[in-house]
Amino acid sequence: MDQETREELVLDAATQMIAERGLEDASVAAIARQVHMSKRTIYTMFDSREALLGACFARIGERIFRSRDSQTEGAPLEDRLRHLLTLNEEPSLNEAPLELLRAVITSAPTYPKLACSILETGALSLRTHIARELSEAAERGELALRPEQCDPAAEMLMDMAFGNGIHKLLDPQRYCASPEARATRRDRAISLFLDGARPR
Repeated sequence: MDQETREELVLDAATQMIAERGLEDASVAAIARQVHMSKRTIYTMFDSREALLGACFARIGERIFRSRDSQTEGAPLEDRLRHLLTLNEEPSLNEAPLELLRAVITSAPTYPKLACSILETGALSLRTHIARELSEAAERGELALRPEQCDPAAEMLMDMAFGNGIHKLLDPQRYCASPEARATRRDRAISLFLDGARPR
């Protein structure tokens, strides 16, 4: 088994374990038992438990959130924003992202560096991509935004498109909508945002 395959097995096991048991029980020893490897083998791939868990969450963020795409380059701003604000469907994760988010929030006081790392590789990374689109659109005169307004505007647009994550954690039956409902909300958010941000 090559290194890349071993890492994928370890990260898959870690993701499942965190979702089912929380961060506290996702020890390197438990993960090693799950994948039938030694702790020593895992530490050749990841320097520490925190590095392993950080890699696990970074991979989830990369799978769910999109980055800027060369195929949408030159497309209208609305289409570029729609691309970025569409979450990739990951059937293999099922409900794991919500459970993982719950685990991270619960454990953030104990693992503050890990919590910050997850934020950086997930939502803040997406915000950076959106802010860049807004900044470039403002430079072309498409939006009436100053450079320092682009980051907060990107965060506002994400909040409008995705909704309140706390509500989803508290009542997933009511707030975890279907892909079609999420797409409708996303498109309405983009339309309202652009109507308010375009030059008058």
